[in-house]
Order: sequence, then C-alpha cells, then structure tokens
Amino acid sequence: MNNLPLPEVRKGAHLGLTLFCSSVGGSTWDTPPTAPQLGPAVVDNVLEDLHLHALASLGSTRHEHPEDLLEHGLRLLVRHLVVDWAVVATRSPRGLEGLWHASGLAAARDGAELPHDPNLNFCTQVMARPMSTLVIPDACADPLWSDHPAWRGLGVRAYIGAPLWDSEQIVGVLSVQSRLVHPWRRSEVALVNAISSLFAKSLEVEALKARIWELQERLDLAHAVVEDHAMESDQTGLPNRRYLEVWCRSSLRLARRRREIIALVTWRLPQGTDRKKLLERIAALLRGVDLLVDLGRDHFLLVMPRTMQPGAEVVLARIRRVLGPWRMGATLWNPMLSPDRDAPTLQPAIHRAQAAEAALLDPGPGAADDGTTAWSLLEPTRETILGEEAEW
Repeated sequence: MNNLPLPEVRKGAHLGLTLFCSSVGGSTWDTPPTAPQLGPAVVDNVLEDLHLHALASLGSTRHEHPEDLLEHGLRLLVRHLVVDWAVVATRSPRGLEGLWHASGLAAARDGAELPHDPNLNFCTQVMARPMSTLVIPDACADPLWSDHPAWRGLGVRAYIGAPLWDSEQIVGVLSVQSRLVHPWRRSEVALVNAISSLFAKSLEVEALKARIWELQERLDLAHAVVEDHAMESDQTGLPNRRYLEVWCRSSLRLARRRREIIALVTWRLPQGTDRKKLLERIAALLRGVDLLVDLGRDHFLLVMPRTMQPGAEVVLARIRRVLGPWRMGATLWNPMLSPDRDAPTLQPAIHRAQAAEAALLDPGPGAADDGTTAWSLLEPTRETILGEEAEW
C-alpha cells in the first residue's frame, strides 16, 4: 500500500488533489512531492481492505432517496475513520449550509451531536481552493491553522475536506472532523475522496432531476391554463383552488422526494376592509416561493414551501403589521407522516389548519385573544408513521 501512488486528479472528476498538512511545523497549499509517513504497511493494507469493503457495500445498497445514500455514507465515514463528525455542506445564498451530518459515539456522549457552522470551519478554505483535498492531522500544532476559529472556537483539531463538484463548479464540501489528533493514512484520505465523488454524482443527478421537474411543473401549469382559464379568483385576482390543485400535482412530488416541510396558514379576511389593497400589501411581504390562495368565502391560504414553524412565524409577523391582530390557524405538511404522506394534495393539512383556526374563533371559555396563531401539528405516532391501516 505504501508504494501505491495517489490517484490522478482531473477537474470534474470529484477526487481533487490531496494536500497533506504536517502535524508539526508549517504547511502550504502546494502538494508536497512525497507522501506522509503512513505507518506499518500491514496495518495500512488491512485498513484499506476494510475501507474498500465498506465502500463496495455503500455503492451496492439500494437507496430509495438520495438523502439515504448521503446519510449512510456519512455514518460509514464516522464509523470507519473513528471521528466526531462527518458533514456535507452545500453552497447557499448565506454561504455554506450544513445539510446532512453524522456524529460519532464520543461526540454524542459528550453532548456535541450537532455539526458546527461550516462557515467558521476549515470548509471555507476548501471552497477557496477547490482543486485540493485539505488534510489536517493536528491544527493545534500547525502554525498555519493554530489560530483558525475552527480549532480555537469549535475545537476541530483534525480535518479532511474534499470538494463536491457539479460539472464545472464546486457546490459544497464533504468533511470529516475530529476533536483529537488524527495522523491520517493514505487509505483514509482515499476513502473520503471516493465517497465525495459518489456524493457529488448523486447531488448532480438530483439537481438535474429538480430542473426537469421544475420544467414539468411549468408545462403542467401552462397546460392547465390553456385548458381552464379560471385559475384566478374573480374577486381578488389571486390563485384559486383550481390553481392550487395544479400546483400540488407538480410541487408535492418533488417535496416528497426531498422530504421538505411546507407551512400552511389559513385566515378569514376582516370585514369592512379594502380587500384588494390589503391583499396587495400582504403579497408584497411574501417570499418568492410563497403562494397566497383565495379559497373563497373570504377564506385565504398561505403556502410556504421549505419552511418550518419558526420561519413561518417570521413571515406571519410581517403580515400582522398589515393585517393587524387576527386569529389564524396553521400547520406543517409533513411528507414523512400520514395522512400527508399519502394524500395527492394539501387537503388534509388545510383541514388541520382550518380546524385550529375555528377553535380560536370559538368564543367559549378560555378562547385565545386576537392576534394568536393556533398550530395543529402531526406527531410521530404509530398511525402517522405507518398509516392507520398498517400493522406492526
């Protein structure tokens, strides 16, 4: 194993050059001409065999969703490399965002299960030099990294970061992180590089599917408009129930595949208001992905894709500045729980939100004050996880 050369690297191959940082002294961004000391060849050969078997198992396992592959691969890295965290961070408008992670037993035992902000970690250096895989055996002993916030603030002492490529652009970083010194072996770096290549291809395919589905969604909407011009409410000009059905037919499929939560809020428009002007002001406060629907009879629905309860509350706080104190019902559509998982539309979730709103409008004892949002959420139970007809 010690005589094997490092794999040849080409841009777009998702393997990246390998930068070995010495555990003592300085380090540079140039690839050194010689490999680090790897220890006894027998030990390294055994580790390489174990890693190859693990990688073969990862590649041969059937995964229904791409998230399953990522989660399985991250758990494999944590287990085989004996590290505290394995993290996939992808590029977002806010920088790097950690989307998937796995924690080692020691990190979980010490209460450090959640990954750190990748923007404060060594991942930013990988993004800045995406043609290299960054390898740090001991950040504390290396002058180049000893003052870095990843070590000083987050306690990440040993690190491997491999870039994730989508065609000709870097879209994220796969990293393994340890709070202890870790003299990385060549086989361990090769394992991270191989899994990063597999992850990158999976993310690239998923992005292509998302673009295809987005195009299909636009075609479905255009076809529906041609077939049925009554896609808007005559009174408000907002999308109506017919539009919502078409939107569900195309959008929920992608949301289920990505396991994305959708926040729903319902309310009745206050009487004696300039309806059109009020709705225009509310619509101006919404995000680009949000959908405001006229359900008829002064009842309105706000659909907020990829939004959890705290994010929905931020949007509702803006709406209340226009709408004033008003009672609303809200819920989260969860594609992993029944009945949302099985329904072709948002109707079960809409019913939950409307029931919560109706409970607020009930003037009985203990009724909430105006300005309250009542949340009705699905809880993970036997019925919601397996379905009402399923048996253990």
